Amino acid sequence: RRGATSRSRPRAAMGCGSSVQQPEPSKPDEASVPKPKAATQKDEKVDREKDKEQAKEKNKSFEQTMKFLSQVNLLKRLPKDQHPLLAEACISQDFAPGDVVIRQGENGSEFFVIRSGEASVSVSKDGGEPVKVATLKAGDYFGENALLRDEPRTATIAAATELQTFKITRDKFQE
Repeated sequence: RRGATSRSRPRAAMGCGSSVQQPEPSKPDEASVPKPKAATQKDEKVDREKDKEQAKEKNKSFEQTMKFLSQVNLLKRLPKDQHPLLAEACISQDFAPGDVVIRQGENGSEFFVIRSGEASVSVSKDGGEPVKVATLKAGDYFGENALLRDEPRTATIAAATELQTFKITRDKFQE
C-alpha cells in the first residue's frame, strides 16, 4: 500500500468522528424539566392545603355574615332559606369618619347594614341647612327605600366613626 498523499481522495467522514459540525444540544429550561414525582406530589399537597384553608376562611366568613344578618330586624322576616342568598349578595364596604355614604335627593341602588361603628343621619327641609335627626349603630340599616322602590334618598348618611357596612346592590337583591 502506498502512504497517504495530497493526491489521495478524501474519505467521507462517518460515525463518531464525523467532520460535520453537529449543533450542541440546548439545555432545557427549568419549566420543561419534569420534576421528580415526589416533588410534584408535595406541591399538589401544599396547593390542596392552601385551597382547604381558603375555603375554611371563606365558609367561616360566610357563616358570620349569615349570623349577623339574621339578627337585623328587617331581615329576620325573610324565610331562612333566603339567608344564604342574601349573605352571598353582601359586599363589605368601610367608611372613614366624615365620609358621606348616601346623599339626600340622589337616586340610589344600594342598601346598607351597619356591622360596626356609627353613622349620622341628617335631613334638609326645603333646601335649608341639614339637621341631624338620628344616629345609627351596628345592626341598623338604611337605603331600603331606594333599593325596594327606586326612590330618591330621603336623608344624608355620613360615617360618624370608622364605619363597617355590608352593601347590597339592587342588581344583586333582584337576583
